[in-house]
Amino acid sequence: FTQQNMRAIFKKILLGFLRGVYRFVAPLFHFREVAVLAYHSISDSTVLTAVSPAVFERHLRYFVSHGYKFVSLLAIVDWSRGKGELPDKTIALTFDDGYADFETTALPILEKFHASATIFVVGDEAKSRQALQNNIPLLSKEALARMGAHPLVEIGYHSKTHANLAKLSGQNLVTEIAPIFPSQFFAYPGGNHSKESAEILRSQGYRAAFTIRPTLVHKGDDVFLLPRSVILQNMPLWQVATRANKTADWYRISKDFIHR
Repeated sequence: FTQQNMRAIFKKILLGFLRGVYRFVAPLFHFREVAVLAYHSISDSTVLTAVSPAVFERHLRYFVSHGYKFVSLLAIVDWSRGKGELPDKTIALTFDDGYADFETTALPILEKFHASATIFVVGDEAKSRQALQNNIPLLSKEALARMGAHPLVEIGYHSKTHANLAKLSGQNLVTEIAPIFPSQFFAYPGGNHSKESAEILRSQGYRAAFTIRPTLVHKGDDVFLLPRSVILQNMPLWQVATRANKTADWYRISKDFIHR
């Protein structure tokens, strides 16, 4: 076994153990579970970040059947700042990059479940392609306008070219993250960020920014470093479920403790 294989096996064992603990103790405790999930393309593409329409609908049906409520990203941001209340089991759905199948495939499923969503779009499709590493069509300007007018959809920004913001500074960083349209929210490409990028986002009037970290959102979190869990096509349903419950927090704590 390679070191990478060993890590994958350890991750599955640890997640399985924590999942078992959760299933045992969840009925006994009043857990607050607030999650932001990050999808990409909803299609039958073989790209790892693409989730098929049937699987995506299965995810939403599972969450509804287990008492979760879908809310807007703004509701979670306000709650993390101590404003307003949320149901005990809450999920906000986000979609990165702005693929065209959001309108044609994801949105009809979202409408079926009355679930709101935020799309984080890139500003320059041509210059983003190398970083995206796929040829899945993105939303056209006309489609983005339609999405922006839809009552269930919020449009956020995902940088100009999907660059690694942790490696940029100064004017290059400003150019990459400066909004090209009015937007409340920003998602760091690949979750990569820096103190400078967060400071620039604050100064440019964004309300919140999101990284990639498989943990729940908590009151008092830095709203320019809010966590999201990426959902991949090779994740079984039970693993997707752990991204939205206390298992996510326990897994993160366990990993930090082991790596001390």
